[in-house]
Amino acid sequence: YLLVVTADKTRMNAVTVYDMKNKLVAFHAACQEVRHAVWEWGSIILACGDGAVVQVTEKDTQAKLEMLFRRNLYGVAINLAQSQQLDDAFIVDIQRKFGDHLYSKSDFDGAMGQYLATVGKLEPSYVIRKFLDAQRIHNLTSYLHALHQRRLANAEHTTLLLNCYTKLKDHAHLEAFISSDGLSLDAASAIKTLRGGGYSEHAVFLAEQHGRHADCIAILIQVCVCVCVCVCVFS
Repeated sequence: YLLVVTADKTRMNAVTVYDMKNKLVAFHAACQEVRHAVWEWGSIILACGDGAVVQVTEKDTQAKLEMLFRRNLYGVAINLAQSQQLDDAFIVDIQRKFGDHLYSKSDFDGAMGQYLATVGKLEPSYVIRKFLDAQRIHNLTSYLHALHQRRLANAEHTTLLLNCYTKLKDHAHLEAFISSDGLSLDAASAIKTLRGGGYSEHAVFLAEQHGRHADCIAILIQVCVCVCVCVCVFS
């Protein structure tokens, strides 16, 4: 901490305590002409010109956090909780609150940044429901991709991610996703989604990669039938 005492012409002093680690003002008050300041008994002791003695005592961690929450200083609260080595579940809850706060301010990218930090610790459906709107599909895509990277995705997550890629027409990321080594996904759901979205070539590739030969043959037959129908129609 850094203690700064500034004087004015009225003999009143402004006493400010800066928290240098978290970069915030931890205390601020006006006192009558501070003559001495010492650190003793875990407190700052101020001896004032009018004979008063002021003791400034540091609040406990919970009180600090509650103050930070009231001021929406969630980033500082996270740093404080981590520096005090608080329980991971408690830190995740702060990150969730921070994400919710940013979301309420329409800072969707910032909110997603906080939610991504909770992957594996916060129920995915809590985040997914917030970003199902088509206007926020990019944020949803990044979250679903993170779930797959951490091997925490289920069949519904895989289907949703592939739907996002197809709606965005993001062929590059779609191909990279299905080609990733060691990526955990539900192959059956992925193949079904790709077929339904008209990505037969990608569905065949995925079927081959996962040894699903029956699916591969079924897709190829379907493609051949469609081609034959087209030929007949235009003959």
